[in-house]
Amino acid sequence: MELVMTCTTAELMLLVGVCDYPSVAKGIGAATFGKRSEKEWKAILETAEHQLILKGIIDDEKAERGEEPISDEMKTFINRYVQSKWIIRGTDMPRKRALMFHHYEGDNWLAHIIYKDIIHEFYYVTFDEILDQIREYYSFSSGDSVPAEQFFLTEKAFDWLNEPKKVDKVKKKSEFTDEEKRSFEHFLEDLEAKNRYLYNLTTFHFPNGTDNLSPDLYMENVLYHMRDLFFFLPSQNGVWLVEYTPHPKTPVRIYLVTVKEWIERVARFKDVIEV
Repeated sequence: MELVMTCTTAELMLLVGVCDYPSVAKGIGAATFGKRSEKEWKAILETAEHQLILKGIIDDEKAERGEEPISDEMKTFINRYVQSKWIIRGTDMPRKRALMFHHYEGDNWLAHIIYKDIIHEFYYVTFDEILDQIREYYSFSSGDSVPAEQFFLTEKAFDWLNEPKKVDKVKKKSEFTDEEKRSFEHFLEDLEAKNRYLYNLTTFHFPNGTDNLSPDLYMENVLYHMRDLFFFLPSQNGVWLVEYTPHPKTPVRIYLVTVKEWIERVARFKDVIEV
């Protein structure tokens, strides 16, 4: 894993603009800073430019002479970032972070960690390193085995889990066995521990590239397809997986797996990513 760059959102926005992707730069700015006056945008970008000059990323003397102010390596990096056609995104709202991977060629990807919509870290990685990084990033734990726990819900009942007032309704409407009822209670304990937040990992395909795309997947006139999505939740020992089944009445299966089994589910992304 090779570190490419650490920067702020404003710095990333400026670099993307310098590389002739104005709509992408605009999307990044709008997603993070919202509506600003022309004077405010000027101040934001001037501060970012000064920081990039101090970091040696922008050559101010070349800029004054009207020459390309950034290196060829930096231009290549920005092009790979913007022109990516496959993206993997992992959510992490409890820590106000996001984990993303942008594919650019063969087995090569850009890992992209976003901290509180402000700080961005980029690394060059392979797909196998993606699995290691996801495992390390979430830092879930389990033994070699976990208790056999699972339960099934209707799609409507699954949606109700987001609303604390409807939990009792889920219990009443669901025809749980005694074992499923205990599993459901254990799941609720873990859900409450994460403020009722379910994590998810998703793959996106952008047939025409990601022009107009901001770091948090804010799209404007961009053709994209969500190819795979699954929800999960850490437990004290293992990870709860949410899986859709063909069952006509209760298609949502929620069950406990080991971290190894969870990573095996993540690895299935490779089957849907066409590179």
